Amino acid sequence: MKRVCTLTFLLFSTLSLLAQRPYFCITEGATLEYENYGQTENVDGYFRMHIREVNGTDGNYTVTYMMYPFNPDHTPSFDPVEMTVAIKDGAMSAMFGSVSLMEVSGEVPLIPSRLAVGQELDGGLMKISAMGLNFTSEVLSHKVIDREELTTPAGTFKCYIVEMVTRTNVLMQQSVTSTRQWYSRGIGSVKSETYDDKGNRTSSQLLINID
Repeated sequence: MKRVCTLTFLLFSTLSLLAQRPYFCITEGATLEYENYGQTENVDGYFRMHIREVNGTDGNYTVTYMMYPFNPDHTPSFDPVEMTVAIKDGAMSAMFGSVSLMEVSGEVPLIPSRLAVGQELDGGLMKISAMGLNFTSEVLSHKVIDREELTTPAGTFKCYIVEMVTRTNVLMQQSVTSTRQWYSRGIGSVKSETYDDKGNRTSSQLLINID
């Protein structure tokens, strides 16, 4: 189950990036490395994403990644996973290796090619199927809340901050989370923070290297 949860997190860390070119890295051969944090300021893992192959245009893409999750001591948390994400006409599917583990349909929240502070972005209801588990995630709010020049170990980036509030129903349980993503043109997500319904930060991620 831990592995499934990790793979689900990796998918949703790319979900909103699959939009038009400006706010998504579609450079074949590029590698983006992130540092992950839990509820504390301590590092609880690393995530390396290598873009192996990209096909498509205008928001309809097929992207093949190699995913490398690591523990805090830089040892692999599990074997590298090949993931192919396809999005076409608002429907998304993911293949981990040769196995279709996840499908996302409905109103997938994409990031448009032009952003402005105060802009309201698309939301709606997504239906998600992952390894026999079916659940829904409704986007309650999705908007651009600010701009910021953000410096990380990977460099300095001009970012738009996008906040998305979602309500998820799974196994008769409901949760509301708020995620803030710092998006940079041509890169995608530089930083993210996730909060629970009480405003407590539950996880965060920071881009630390680009090759």
